[in-house]
Amino acid sequence: MSKFFKSFMGAAVLSLIIACLFGPVFGAVSLLGGFVPKSAGSLQITLNREIFVGALKDAYVQKATWLDEAEDLSIFVDQNQTLKFGEAGDDPEVYVNKTDDVDSVEPNETPHAVDLDTYDSQNYKIRNINLSTLPYPKIEFYTNKSAVAIRKKEALAAAHSFTPTSAGQLKIIIPTTGDVSNGYRMCTINDIQKLAEQMDVAVFPDDGRNVVLEPTMWWELIKNNDILKAQIQYQQSVGIIKPTLVEWYGIKIHKYSHQVGYNAATNQKAALGTAIGGDVVNTAFAFCKNEVFRASGLFDMTYLPFSQNPKGRAHEFGFQHRFKTGFQRDAQKYSALIYKAPAENI
Repeated sequence: MSKFFKSFMGAAVLSLIIACLFGPVFGAVSLLGGFVPKSAGSLQITLNREIFVGALKDAYVQKATWLDEAEDLSIFVDQNQTLKFGEAGDDPEVYVNKTDDVDSVEPNETPHAVDLDTYDSQNYKIRNINLSTLPYPKIEFYTNKSAVAIRKKEALAAAHSFTPTSAGQLKIIIPTTGDVSNGYRMCTINDIQKLAEQMDVAVFPDDGRNVVLEPTMWWELIKNNDILKAQIQYQQSVGIIKPTLVEWYGIKIHKYSHQVGYNAATNQKAALGTAIGGDVVNTAFAFCKNEVFRASGLFDMTYLPFSQNPKGRAHEFGFQHRFKTGFQRDAQKYSALIYKAPAENI
């Protein structure tokens, strides 16, 4: 088949289509223009091809593995309920060689009630007309992204809830004491040792001790101790360094960008969401496994499909999740915090 004949057949088919849409005159013009040879200097239109790669790239999300250390009370989560904890009363008096009658005391228990929070993700709206040419599953991707966004928000709230507001009975707050760097004292192994010592003095539970450092404090701790540095350097044999947790003085030491701040001027934990800077400094917070809790319900998805959305012509969906973390005792008992001390405060 000659090149001319191929050109003629292609032009004929195209002209028929155009004739149906715009009339026979336009079809005839298209037919003539389709097989008339083009001169060497005639204008040629080049179309740029757009190729969608079959994957969407999202920001990396840290895994809050430290949250797994809290006691899991998710089995008690249903709908709209309050978790109630009972703290036992004081020990009875113990008498030695008592010769008269032993008196009585009624135990006085302290109730501690915690209402579960409800987290709602903003709805995503994905118009159906934009889905036909995409090689990646857009709805599935943003469905997962909605759930992950809720988890990120919950992890930050959990970190804040595990941190004592201020020093007090069974609440430890200490500053970092290392060398000065960028106007602040660095976190060192001596600070972890001091934390362990004060936990022992205050008779914190021996088991399940955890401390969560934000990345700057974590790396200060590693760089200022040769043993920890070696432990991180050689922990894997494949040449990949991925530090997440070490253990020292009976305390599991985690790394996480938890964003909990401490106001060094007022000696108070900063409000949730307060930016680090000025008097508000980075922290590490500590907790004991059986003194804190996490309670997580099912993820409920709300979904309006395209076929039932005549106004929006789109798929709309979002998530709702019941979740709460906190202390099992009142008054944030058995909690601790290490804050980045401004150099002039030491």
